[in-house]
Amino acid sequence: MISPVRKIIVLGRAAVAGVMLLVGIACVFRSVETTALSTTVPTKVSTPVKVHLVDGATVVYASGAQIGGGRIAGFGVRHEVDGTSRPIASVALDSVVGVETFQTKVNGSKSVFATVGLTAAGVIGTTALAKALFGSCPTFYSDSANTPVLQGEGFSYAIAPLFEHRDIDRLRMTTGPDGVLRLEVRNEALETHYINHLELLEVPHAVDQTAVVDERGRPVLLRNGRTLPEIRDRAGRNVAAALSKVDGTVFSSDPAFVATRTSIDLDDYLDLSIPVPSGMDSVVVMVRLRNSLLNTVLLYEEILAASGARSLDWMGKDLANISTALELGKWYMDRMGMRVSVKQGSGYRQVAKIADTGPIAYHDVAVVVPVSSDGRADVRLSFVADNWRIESVAYSSDFQRVEPRLVPLAHAKSSTGAAEVEAARSLSAADDNYLQTSPGQSFQVFFDAGVSRPSQSRTFFLAAQGYYVEWMRAAWLSEPRRSEPFVPSDERLLAALKSWTAQREVFEQRFYASKITVR
Repeated sequence: MISPVRKIIVLGRAAVAGVMLLVGIACVFRSVETTALSTTVPTKVSTPVKVHLVDGATVVYASGAQIGGGRIAGFGVRHEVDGTSRPIASVALDSVVGVETFQTKVNGSKSVFATVGLTAAGVIGTTALAKALFGSCPTFYSDSANTPVLQGEGFSYAIAPLFEHRDIDRLRMTTGPDGVLRLEVRNEALETHYINHLELLEVPHAVDQTAVVDERGRPVLLRNGRTLPEIRDRAGRNVAAALSKVDGTVFSSDPAFVATRTSIDLDDYLDLSIPVPSGMDSVVVMVRLRNSLLNTVLLYEEILAASGARSLDWMGKDLANISTALELGKWYMDRMGMRVSVKQGSGYRQVAKIADTGPIAYHDVAVVVPVSSDGRADVRLSFVADNWRIESVAYSSDFQRVEPRLVPLAHAKSSTGAAEVEAARSLSAADDNYLQTSPGQSFQVFFDAGVSRPSQSRTFFLAAQGYYVEWMRAAWLSEPRRSEPFVPSDERLLAALKSWTAQREVFEQRFYASKITVR
C-alpha cells in the first residue's frame, strides 16, 4: 500500500517555496476535476482544491469550495508568483487554467525548491496554457545534434497515488564517449508529476541479437525476427503489409467496423498463424505499438468532465479508498490493454496481457506464447476497437531470457545546468521520497553505464516509477452531463469510443499540437 504521507522534492524557484510552504510542506496534490455547474444549484466540494489562474497566481481552498454560477467560492488564500499572499473569497471560472486537489497531511520533512521555474502560467504564458490539451506522464528525450529525440513516456494512466506503477521503456540510444547516458525529463502537460524512481537497465548482447522486454518488463534476446504474409483483423482485412516493418505505417481498427461496436461487443483483434520449427514448444511474438487517444477521451470526457465538480471528491477522496481504486483498476485492466491468446480446440486461451502504454511513444513488447500439441502457434491479439496504433508485428523461435544489469542514477541537473543533489537522491530509490514537477518544467538525469566492450552491443531500458495528477482545463468547466461520479462500465467505455471516433482527426491534431514548451 502506498503511504498517503510522503516527502516531496519540488522543482521550482524560491518564489514557489513561499506558496507551497503556506499550503503545507510535502503536500501531495491529487488529480482533480472541476466544472461550472448550474447558476442556481452550486455544488459543494469538500476536497481541498488548488486553483491555477491565467495570471500565474494560485488560489488555495483548504476546506473545499462551492462551484457554480461561473465562480469557485470559499475561504481561499491567493498566492502571487512573487511569494505574497492575501485572503480571497472567489474567482471567476473564466480566469482558471486548471484545478487539482491536495492533501493537508504533511510529514514535517522539508521540500527542496531548486532553480527550474515558477508556476506554469507565470512563465509559459496564459495563451499556451488556455489551449493546452496534451496530456502525458513524464516524457524522456535524448539529444541528437542539439535536436531532442523522444525516447519514451513513463507510467501512463497512473492517475492517482494508489495507481502508482513502474514502466520500462526501451531506449534507442547509447552512451556518450565517456560511458554516460544522458536523458532530459519533461513535463509537457497540464499535470503535476510525482516521480518516485528512475533507473537504467543494461542488457549486453551479440550484434545479431535484439533486446526487448516482455509484458512483465523482463528482458528477452531475439534472433532472426520474421514477419508474416498474412495477419487478419476482425473486419477480415489482411493487414500484414502495414505491420511488416517500422516505417511509420500503422494499423488501426477499420472505421466501419468500429462504428458497429456495442457495449457487449467492443473488441477488435488480429489473428496470426505462426510457423513453428520442429521440436519448439514456444515462440516469441514481438509487437511495436502505442495507444490511440481513446484512453485520453475516456479520461477527459467520460471520467473528468462528464460529472463536473462532483468528480472532485471522487478523485480526491474516493480514489484514496482502496476498494474504489480496486474496482476502477480491475475494470480498466479487464477491458483495456491487449490480450494475447492461443488457439485451443475451437476457442482461444489467454496466455498474457499487454498493459496500455500511452499515446506518445512507441513501445516494443515481446510475448512468449506456447505451441499447441499439433505443432502450431495460432495467436490472437484482442483489444477494444481502435485502442491501439500498431507499427509492426514479428516473431522468432530463437530467443532467451536474460537478467539485466542495473545502473543507478548518478546525478541530476536543472534545465539551467545547476546540480540537483536532493532531486537525484529522491529519484535514487523506490521509497516515500518523490520528485514533483509542474507543467513546463524539465531536468536532466545522468547514468554512468561505462564504456562498451569491443565486439559487444548493449541495449538500455529506462525504468520509471511514479504517478501523476491531472489539471482540470478551463475548457472542461461546463455543465456536467451526469449527476453522479464516474462508475466503471462498458456503457461509459462505448460512449468514449463513439466520442473518440466522431472527433478523431481534429482531436489528434489539437492534442499533439498543444504540448507545453519546456524551459
